[in-house]
Amino acid sequence: MSQTEPTMPPAPPADMRSKLLINFGLFGLFFVFYVGAALLQTPLFKDLAVIPVAGMPIGLVISMAVFPVSWIILVIWFRRAR
Repeated sequence: MSQTEPTMPPAPPADMRSKLLINFGLFGLFFVFYVGAALLQTPLFKDLAVIPVAGMPIGLVISMAVFPVSWIILVIWFRRAR
């Protein structure tokens, strides 16, 4: 019985690498924005969160912006997936 040497799997195409970078980059962007908005709502950053922007506290504006930002990121992701 002869043993054959295991072969290495082929390297992923360069296109896959760029898609991975874009996808993880989009996730990282959303994660930083979401965690930043959550941190802004903590008692530690209360003084910063109450700064008025367009007649509303900036903490409220950024909290409400989480959904539109996520939709924009989804649109970018779907367009890049074509």
